[in-house]
Amino acid sequence: MAKISFNPSSNPYGTLRSLQSRITRRGAMAVVLSPDRQKVLLLRREFLVLWDLPGGGVEKNEKAERAAVRETHEETGYEIELDCLVGRYTHQSVYGRGDQLTLAFRGHIVGGKPKHFGLETMGLRWFPVERLPHSLEGLHRQIIADALANAPEPFQRHLPFPRWKLYPARVVFFVFRWINNVIRLVLRHG
Repeated sequence: MAKISFNPSSNPYGTLRSLQSRITRRGAMAVVLSPDRQKVLLLRREFLVLWDLPGGGVEKNEKAERAAVRETHEETGYEIELDCLVGRYTHQSVYGRGDQLTLAFRGHIVGGKPKHFGLETMGLRWFPVERLPHSLEGLHRQIIADALANAPEPFQRHLPFPRWKLYPARVVFFVFRWINNVIRLVLRHG
């Protein structure tokens, strides 16, 4: 895979410095396609009825590519290989103030076994790319469309998160994160 570079001239905020000052969280996700590229792997998030692409936060000193592979394995059980960078997406973070920069990659399965239930994943399913579930968030729909576009260069998009969705989403995420932490403690300490 080619080295990822950042082109400040196509930055939705203007300068690289202004973008960096707004980013409070970095994320990575993978669009895992079937060999015929007619289906995409989605997961049902913890306790929610939402379908999502596998992905999550990039840890300190971790490359986004590694985070996408790691998160996909943790959440789905599959080992993947990345084919390309689909794009760089900025959006308002539901985890706190500021924006999140998410790097999305297209990949394919090279091993592993499906994980159907866990603390982060309540289910997995292959969906036809022409019939995605209604509960799939707009950001993820856009990333899937971009992954299928075969663009010569990665996309750069700023995708606003509607305010009327932002605050309820934050409450839901924090409540379910708290519940999951309690469950982890109980399981860890028996």
